[in-house]
Amino acid sequence: MTGTIIILPGGERFQLEWRRTDPARWERRLKAKYDESRSAERSDKARCLCQHRGAVLPLQIRYRADSHSYHLAVWPNEGPLHEKTCPFYKPDPEKSGRASYVNSVIRECEDGDVAVTLSIGLRRKGPPRPVDDTPLPASDRPGQARQRRMTPLGLLHLLWERAGLTEWRPQFAGHRTPTVALGRIASAGTRIRAQGRLISDLLCPVAPGHEKFGRRLHTVVRTEGQENHLFLIGFVEALEPDPRGNFTMALSGQRNGYRCFLTVPAAERNRLVRSHQLAAATLALPEAARQAHVVALLYVTARNIGTPNSRWKGWIQAEVRTGALMTVSRSMLPFESGHELAVADALVAAGRAFEKPLRFDAERDLVFPDFILQDTARNDGYPMEVFGRTDEAYTTRRAEKENYYDATFGAGGWWSWDATTGSRMPPFPSGRLR
Repeated sequence: MTGTIIILPGGERFQLEWRRTDPARWERRLKAKYDESRSAERSDKARCLCQHRGAVLPLQIRYRADSHSYHLAVWPNEGPLHEKTCPFYKPDPEKSGRASYVNSVIRECEDGDVAVTLSIGLRRKGPPRPVDDTPLPASDRPGQARQRRMTPLGLLHLLWERAGLTEWRPQFAGHRTPTVALGRIASAGTRIRAQGRLISDLLCPVAPGHEKFGRRLHTVVRTEGQENHLFLIGFVEALEPDPRGNFTMALSGQRNGYRCFLTVPAAERNRLVRSHQLAAATLALPEAARQAHVVALLYVTARNIGTPNSRWKGWIQAEVRTGALMTVSRSMLPFESGHELAVADALVAAGRAFEKPLRFDAERDLVFPDFILQDTARNDGYPMEVFGRTDEAYTTRRAEKENYYDATFGAGGWWSWDATTGSRMPPFPSGRLR
């Protein structure tokens, strides 16, 4: 975001980095131009330097009453039109699993927020609502199974995408850590609404040594003896059986960041393992042998431990009702196989700029790239596909993908690696001169 120029109404030049380096100036100038930008013609509103088909792409100056602050937002559905290096660029939903949702599941609001329809009922207190585990309905349209609600996995993917963690640029090297990722997730939660409330109201990240995260969790679960329903998000260290036939999950920072016992009922643990086999296999390895992290988004029922004179007084007891797991590389990039991890790490090492489209709740027959290179001569990105299995069903699926890519991008217009042959990874397409 450093050095990004914004043109305010009247032609005034504005530095996007002022939000960090000079917040008083940021607020003062946006407040001064707020009314003028609202009433201006499209070409005279606040804008970045991007253009689409020769026309400027305006930005919104928005006021948030909850924080009494001003911010800039992209216009609804125009994020994919911005240059890939622009801070206001957003991935095209048709190039990821977001294409599986009907329009009402993810709705872009005028202020840049999104509203989503979840498969679970959110409630801060009181008896928990039943979790809807019935299969998601799909239409008859091949390869476009249309989902009518978003599961916790879809929400986890949306948070990751809105936080910018599905994108990689060479300048990110050394700055993507679990704690940084969770901070960005917390910020992303302030821009996502469900059932009339912000996800951030119920979202509690946890991380080692992060006092602010720990205080927030203990503040949300603040009424001793009362049950609270909230989302926990963090990096899983262990998932182990307990003496009562259930399981305990430990997220990073349990003792030096937050104080919470996390119980996973056996039925929910088994569902998580079945649904997220790569994550389960990663957690089965000794921690020192893991080449990746496992992220958990968990919808829990939590209460303070209030037993007088208990050594655990001040701790929280939480039980997982439902949730989702996701494997991510050390650069915080999600992946669905060891071969995808190899490609992601190789792209990072090569200093390439790329995106990792996420599956959300799409069925397996929805076709979208494993990666999209964003630094080639092709403006709309260069698709990349990894073939990693040889079973009959996958072979049929592979032929469908190859036909789709050839028809859409032309033969030779997309990169692929057949990892089943033991061959070396092919060279990547050439990037623009930087």
